[in-house]
Amino acid sequence: MEKHLYAHLTWEEVNLAVQARKVMLVPVGAIEQHGPHLPIDMDNLAVMTLCEQTALRNPQIALCAPPIHYGFNEHNMDFPGTVSIEMQNFVNYLFDLGRSLARQGFQRVIWVNGHGSNSSLCQLVARRVTNETSALSAAIDWWNLIQDTMAEIRQSGPGGIDHACEMETSVYMHIRPDLVVRDKIKDEFASSRGGPAWLYPDLTTSSPVAFMNNWSRMSDSGVNGAPSLATAEKGQRFMEDAIHTLGKIASDFRDLAVAPRIDHRTNPG
Repeated sequence: MEKHLYAHLTWEEVNLAVQARKVMLVPVGAIEQHGPHLPIDMDNLAVMTLCEQTALRNPQIALCAPPIHYGFNEHNMDFPGTVSIEMQNFVNYLFDLGRSLARQGFQRVIWVNGHGSNSSLCQLVARRVTNETSALSAAIDWWNLIQDTMAEIRQSGPGGIDHACEMETSVYMHIRPDLVVRDKIKDEFASSRGGPAWLYPDLTTSSPVAFMNNWSRMSDSGVNGAPSLATAEKGQRFMEDAIHTLGKIASDFRDLAVAPRIDHRTNPG
């Protein structure tokens, strides 16, 4: 069986992977509170499973890199268990990783993000890698791979899918049901505190306002959503659909034609 984990390759096998034009999937997570019922590695577990399974099922197309376990998380620091990396350190670290992969010969790098506050930073890293190396790089928030699935099978209303919620709890129940503290599952909705609708997030909607408050101002338990509606069956559907979509994206990205750059300036500075 062809190896699907980058860490398991020898240096000679790395060269073969480069020659095969494989797409590098980099899981980017976080260690943070996820309410009293989920372990603090929720974001890591989701993207690691997603990237590993995508590479396993598409070994001719993709490789899964070792995960980035920690992210930018200052808004959650009032809750125990949370680890936050200063944003510039986070960006520089990821860029150095992407640049190293490009220098090894990999020409496609996808950052598969599992934590909301990493989102804009991963997009910035992807742009830097594309602008400053020979590789093309893209960033994906993994929940955007399952927007249609969430709309189809969710039972909660607005605000029910955000953090330690119906979706995330379902995913954890599917992957590691033994670690879910079921007797501590309790719904909480930040929107019940009042204020404009744009103030409170849901992973299935977008807001015209980019704003993230300190989480302890929004939630007593750390939860925002309806984990009481979670099931392992939903979690399996969420993950399977995400794996299928990510595999298709990796294939499309690998085969993307790259037009030459043309300098139209009269006197480049």
